[in-house]
Amino acid sequence: MTTENTTSRELEIVNAVRRVAVALGYDDAEAARVAQDLEQDGREDWSSAELLLLALGELTKRDPDRRDLVSAAEAAEILGVSRQRVHQLADRDDFPRPRYELATGKLWTRADITEFNKRWERKTGRPRRAK
Repeated sequence: MTTENTTSRELEIVNAVRRVAVALGYDDAEAARVAQDLEQDGREDWSSAELLLLALGELTKRDPDRRDLVSAAEAAEILGVSRQRVHQLADRDDFPRPRYELATGKLWTRADITEFNKRWERKTGRPRRAK
């Protein structure tokens, strides 16, 4: 991906694509690597923006669950807990960070919640009172 002849409009598009990649759970370096692979695969005349857009499409095809967003209600269903418990869990350091925080609530990727569920060590019952 050449940046020598990049226009300001193309830079805007490149930055927007990178922000979308991050919002979907990819780091922008990952998107850039895929774009470079695509460029070396016979797309040398494509602009950086075109390559990054194609790379973003490739990334989401490889792992479609990463783009599937869930609310607290859906996360609760996946985890087998209440919505209120999801909000409590969201305060933990090991709980996935939401991809978006809207006025209506937080949104996580289904893959992040599913991964948390796999490694979450549940403790049943109420916590014991401190003596």
